[in-house]
Amino acid sequence: MVVDDEEFCISAMRAELGMLKVDTANQVDFCIDGQEAVDKLVETYSNGMSYKIIFTDFKMPVLDGIDAT
Repeated sequence: MVVDDEEFCISAMRAELGMLKVDTANQVDFCIDGQEAVDKLVETYSNGMSYKIIFTDFKMPVLDGIDAT
């Protein structure tokens, strides 16, 4: 999962992960704030799945990365 409110950062992470041959369309969830990330995390875990890694920005609207973590 990648969590960031800046479109530039999301695009940069897509590019970096793409260079590592990660299928960002099917293997990575992108969220724009901490609350969306927490909601997606709960939904994912309730479906019996989990994340191997979460990259998050610290300063975001609604719920920041520190509180979300």
